[in-house]
Amino acid sequence: MKRILIYLAAMLFPIIVSGQESTPEKKYDHQMRFGIGGYPVTEWFMYSVSWCDCGPMPPSLNRIYWDSESPLYSTGPISAEFSWLFKDWFTFSLTAAVNVTWENSYDSINGRRTGVEVGALAYVVPQCRFNWLRRDLVKMYSSIGVGFLAGQDMYDEFLILPVGQVSPVGIEVGRKVFGFCELGIGMLYTGAKAGIGFRF
Repeated sequence: MKRILIYLAAMLFPIIVSGQESTPEKKYDHQMRFGIGGYPVTEWFMYSVSWCDCGPMPPSLNRIYWDSESPLYSTGPISAEFSWLFKDWFTFSLTAAVNVTWENSYDSINGRRTGVEVGALAYVVPQCRFNWLRRDLVKMYSSIGVGFLAGQDMYDEFLILPVGQVSPVGIEVGRKVFGFCELGIGMLYTGAKAGIGFRF
């Protein structure tokens, strides 16, 4: 009986060991991500960075007949990001994004819409991403980036400004195709950014 048990154990041992061996993760060199982010700090500039040194405006009755304005609306930065996976812990990416902002004007007497002011900004932001948690299905990272934006604000003024973005925590879930979400603050987005991507 002992010999039978020993033989069975010897036969099962390789099967158990092989079942515990993890399949090595396939290595990818690049990835592409598409996402949308929260209201960026740059929208403060959509009201124009210019100013008028004309002193306080005197009271005037005709101001009660000025057009009223709606809240400021924004698409949020819609982005495409190409990345080079240099190391398990380091990724370099180039982000291109566009954000459109608009505001409606209404007649103060009858409430009819009289027009719309539209502005659009395009961003180019290189970023360094540091992957501090690396698992088969889950990666967590932090990133920092510096770039520039160019576009036209709602008052037809052309802007070129530097852009800085810090994302202290982000997560990617998946292998070849994955979803991601990150939290950050800066002139690219503020709050959260989420989307999908694929590695190749």
